[in-house]
Amino acid sequence: MRKLESSVIQLERGEVLRTCGEYTILQGYITCRKGNHLLKILKEESFIISEDAFMGGLVEYQAQRITYVAFMPTILATDFLHKQKRAQQEIIQLFTHQLDLYALPVKERVMALLYRSACEIGEFKMDECRIPSILTQVEIATYTHCTREYLNGIRKVLINEGWLGASKDWVLLDWDRWRAHISNEAAAAVYEHI
Repeated sequence: MRKLESSVIQLERGEVLRTCGEYTILQGYITCRKGNHLLKILKEESFIISEDAFMGGLVEYQAQRITYVAFMPTILATDFLHKQKRAQQEIIQLFTHQLDLYALPVKERVMALLYRSACEIGEFKMDECRIPSILTQVEIATYTHCTREYLNGIRKVLINEGWLGASKDWVLLDWDRWRAHISNEAAAAVYEHI
């Protein structure tokens, strides 16, 4: 972690933001995770609040590439405490939703992660959505609780079924079909917050 200006911090890929406070992402991506559970992906202009003691310090905000964040000074303590409480409630809700996903078969867990990632950071063009390459296959496999080899098999199935483009990137084809599929699944409640 390198401080560039009085409030701007540069994080390298894999570096974890550890200082309690409110931040805005100026450039890059940060994953919010708890152990092997990806809770959400944050991108430019997202606000995050990292609190050391919350959930035993197990919630981490990790840079996924070189990322620049600005520390937002606290003007009113009560305002910060209110935002911190909302952020903690959101983390608990995201973690609960993440646990609900583990009742699904691996293919559905992979589709759920891709859909959520597309909603959070996807680049839409016409009826397709490209997910920026910020997660490795190993990370995606970890977050969906399968092996990288099994993930590659699921990816081939999704390509053959017309869910994904055949490129090396994660490109979700026919966004309306994705949305309809997710809303028809038993896990639809997982996506109500998106």
